[in-house]
Amino acid sequence: MMDAGMILSGCKEKVIPGIKKALCVLTLSAAGLLIFGEYGAAEVSAAGNNPGFEGRVQDDAGLLTPDEEEKLEKKCSKVSEQHNTGVYIITTPDFGGGDIQLWQSRIFAEYGLGTDFSGSGVMFAVSIAESDWGLAGFGSALEAFTTYGREQLGEAVLDDLSAGEFYDAFDTYVSMADDYLAAAERGDPYTADHPYVKSMPMPVIIGGSFLLSFFVSAVILASWKNSMNTRVSKDGASEYMKEDSFRLYNSTDHFLYNNVTRTKKETSKKSEENRSSGRSNRERRSGRSGTSGKF
Repeated sequence: MMDAGMILSGCKEKVIPGIKKALCVLTLSAAGLLIFGEYGAAEVSAAGNNPGFEGRVQDDAGLLTPDEEEKLEKKCSKVSEQHNTGVYIITTPDFGGGDIQLWQSRIFAEYGLGTDFSGSGVMFAVSIAESDWGLAGFGSALEAFTTYGREQLGEAVLDDLSAGEFYDAFDTYVSMADDYLAAAERGDPYTADHPYVKSMPMPVIIGGSFLLSFFVSAVILASWKNSMNTRVSKDGASEYMKEDSFRLYNSTDHFLYNNVTRTKKETSKKSEENRSSGRSNRERRSGRSGTSGKF
């Protein structure tokens, strides 16, 4: 019969190597998860699905210089505080495909954007992989960023996006967002019935004022010059004819042309207004509105 010491010794020889092997496997598995986890996270970040949002401008695609990003950050912060609505810009190498507006909604929710402004915010996003852009409004910003307003803003920045002038495009977006929010605060947001007119730059205003002044001065000088001319010309040949020297014996009327005027039916306008109203109601219920396209 084997004594207790022999049994214990045999167990150690069999069990301890098994424990060591198990510990080794667990260690390698943990290391593998750590390595591949970091690699996977890097892939997600590279795909633009996890931007790590900081501040109001997140340039993951590297489209801006540090100076440009700082300027936009300050401008976005100023407009946000002034109108109590978060104004955001985000760029990504690739948002992952699908609908960029849905991706914007997920980013807005996951990172708690707009929480300082009762959930109100607007976000302009650019994805380089497929040349996508998206403009999404949230919360009370829906009143300012109507369907008409979003389409006008998209048209305003499209040329700069296509030309790679991303700073100019984003700067235009923030300026128009400022105008849109101000109009909504006045109770008169931009729509087809209240079209948006972009304010002119100061150099254009100064140049226009100079040309207008020059034109007015020229008109005044011409008027003074004509008032000094004592000769008066006759307006027509009849002024030079002798009285009763002309007699008309026959006259006829000839049909030359006609004008046709067509008036668009009002029903089509009402139909378009109903469709626009339907879209607005759906957007209010969802708490989000958006417009997207390619550049």
